[in-house]
Amino acid sequence: MTSFEKIQTNPGRAEDRIALGVTKLSGNAVRISVWKQGASQCDLWIYENRKKQIYPMFPAEEWGMADYFTLCLTGEGIAERLQGLTYDFVADGEHFADPYAKDIVGRDAFGRKPGNVRGRFDFMEFDWTDENWTRLATDDMILYQCHVRGFTRHKSSGVMHPGTFSGLQEKIPYLKELGINTLLLLPVYDFDEWMRDENGTELKKINYWGYTENAFYFAPKAGYASGEESVSVEFQQLVKILHQNGMNLLMDMYFKNQTPDFILSCLRYYALRFHVDGFRVNQECMDAEWLKRDPVLSHVKILGYHWEEEQAGIPGQEHFLEMNDAFLVDARRFLKSDERQAEKFYRRFWEQKRGVGVVHYITQHNGFTLRDLISYDRKHNEDNGERNQDGTEYNYSWNCGAEGPSRKKEVNRKRACQQRNAFAMLLLGMASPMILAGDEFGNTQKGNNNAYCQDNAVTWLDWNLLGKNKELFCYVKQLIAFRKEHPLYHNRRYLMGMDVKGLGAPDVSCHGEEPWDAKFSYYSREMAVLYYGGYYGGKSLYIAFNFHWESHEFFLPNVESNGRWKLLLDTSEEKEQKVEKGKYTMAPRSIAVFESESGQVSKTKKSKRKKGRREK
Repeated sequence: MTSFEKIQTNPGRAEDRIALGVTKLSGNAVRISVWKQGASQCDLWIYENRKKQIYPMFPAEEWGMADYFTLCLTGEGIAERLQGLTYDFVADGEHFADPYAKDIVGRDAFGRKPGNVRGRFDFMEFDWTDENWTRLATDDMILYQCHVRGFTRHKSSGVMHPGTFSGLQEKIPYLKELGINTLLLLPVYDFDEWMRDENGTELKKINYWGYTENAFYFAPKAGYASGEESVSVEFQQLVKILHQNGMNLLMDMYFKNQTPDFILSCLRYYALRFHVDGFRVNQECMDAEWLKRDPVLSHVKILGYHWEEEQAGIPGQEHFLEMNDAFLVDARRFLKSDERQAEKFYRRFWEQKRGVGVVHYITQHNGFTLRDLISYDRKHNEDNGERNQDGTEYNYSWNCGAEGPSRKKEVNRKRACQQRNAFAMLLLGMASPMILAGDEFGNTQKGNNNAYCQDNAVTWLDWNLLGKNKELFCYVKQLIAFRKEHPLYHNRRYLMGMDVKGLGAPDVSCHGEEPWDAKFSYYSREMAVLYYGGYYGGKSLYIAFNFHWESHEFFLPNVESNGRWKLLLDTSEEKEQKVEKGKYTMAPRSIAVFESESGQVSKTKKSKRKKGRREK
């Protein structure tokens, strides 16, 4: 029996004709539904090799919707016979692909001009046995923003299938060693990277990132498949292996003119069929109430620019997460020693919102990499073909004394210290941190802060840098391990900045060079943050910041019974640094981290400290 033999057609039952796209029904039946606004007639075309079969579709006239078309194909083993065949629609003489297609052909090779874009029937079931799926609590997440193609496309990646889902899967051991447990992938649905202007004229540019309006949202991107399996199976396999390794996966979804029903259906589809753990969405297309009341999406994480507080989130396990550039701006300005930034950064450093999770980052795909942030004062986007007029002018960067690559020892010493500073600022704050892929080993885009159209060595991670910058990688790895192990970062309560339990010190407090004496003047570039261990059942942490270009002496507060502090980290890496008589000398532009040697509060000094604070 050929694929097209003994196939019967009918409009299907009314109750089966609601959902758009292709659906496998019970009883050897497949339903296809499509809406083509204003169309008077529509046919389904199915292709097998060089043959095609045309099936007229039935308009839903009894519903008063003559441009809504359905068709039910029935026959023995119909789904198996259709599996892998391609199809499209012809309405009033115009060919168009199914917006709800779960597999797309015609743009299988990334960056090549598309051919005939069609849907492909996909009824494959995936075996999720032994997946061991656990959704991570919000404050346990260490996020890593990654472009599937760019992550392994460079020849130095050493994977068998560069630039694909399989290539990314091969790098899971690396991510696990680093300490990453949550991947945030730039768009991996089937977007059209072939760019055109507003008149439809083709441009000699590739939309590398994937934030385009022309996309098939229900189909994983064929250009990211290795060809070893179907694209859906390859993506499912990636998710399964991530889950088996205790990791989660989030997808970046860019919707433009889609309806609420389309958006919700799409997100539910990836959550159910691909076990995706959450989504970053452009929030102007979403409504929190839709998501809170959805039986599927109320159980996944939703990242947006801003959510109102009290979204019914449990501390540490929130459903809604806020992700915007506010921390990026304040952290960068403090890092580069701008005036009037100490107080702003202090507030950002322990930022929390009731009922809403918070994600912080210093770099993301849009802008400088971390290496470029400390190597360039200006953007260098000439290769984008827009005369360097694209991309933001406000990078809040500092080149440490030379623009671009430098052989000067002092410049490189400052840059190395600034990289360590940036990671300490990111990974030791209270919000869930997100690292841009490659920052942990000094990836550079040569000063391009808007590399949306660069599908080349500018955006492909050069894994040779991992060997050259192994010390930075190990430093980031150790910081992540510290964060995972310290009880402060897994405390299921919100910080208040007050001593609400009468333990003798606030849960979090700000200090200057003198204890309990924070100075937030216009010129202040020094401050310290104390996390008091009595509020989370661990040892206290004291994190001192000196972003002045001169050394400063910090006197450490006496909040524990023995009053002693242990130095855990000094980003300046100066030798022979130690705490002497409660005092520590901070090198210029450096961060020092201390941990109390005792977890017990000094009750004899408790009242004096409280009195001192009242007098200030």
